[in-house]
Amino acid sequence: MNSDLLLDDFDLEEINTDYLPIAIDPGRKSVFTAVTGSDSRKVKRCSIKEYYHLTGSTKYSAKLQRLKDQHNITDIESRIPSNKTSSLAQYRAYTEYIFINLDALFKFYDHHTSRDRFFLYQGRQRSPESIVNMLLHGTSKYNRRKRNKKKKRDKKRKKKNKNKSKGKKKLQKMKNVVRPNKFKEFKSKISDVCLWWRKVWERFGEFEGLEMWSY
Repeated sequence: MNSDLLLDDFDLEEINTDYLPIAIDPGRKSVFTAVTGSDSRKVKRCSIKEYYHLTGSTKYSAKLQRLKDQHNITDIESRIPSNKTSSLAQYRAYTEYIFINLDALFKFYDHHTSRDRFFLYQGRQRSPESIVNMLLHGTSKYNRRKRNKKKKRDKKRKKKNKNKSKGKKKLQKMKNVVRPNKFKEFKSKISDVCLWWRKVWERFGEFEGLEMWSY
């Protein structure tokens, strides 16, 4: 049995106690702009830049650009002729350029980039759920308590990493320090004592009842 619900079927008090009204407006510069609640009118936004940050595209693009600059791929890709042409000579120049630099491009875009592409795919799959969570629960962007907890976690993580780096530096410094060999010092002292007693016995060994001690 189908039943159609109309706006008159809901009471304002019932809406405030049992429901969360959300008005969403998609935009060009933002994924959405939403107003939650009927009284407070809290405005929540998710910009395009924030969406790319959630997917991980921002970090991946910066990392990929840095690797391109290191392996001279940026210069190769910037010189590729356009293939969107009706001129046979220009399209031939494009194919020749690609064949000349094909080995360098294949060497750069090999299986080592699959790990980053997989993480990027995970980020794209995870970002819609993060946006819905932002819309319904606010996340740390609109929740001060969650934001403070995140700051505390970040401080603890930084302090832990700092202590680890200090411990590694201290251990490396201890390894580099040249410490005196106590056994060699003790051995040299014993040899000096034996040499002194040898001289004593050589001097007084001529007396009766004394024998020379050799070592």
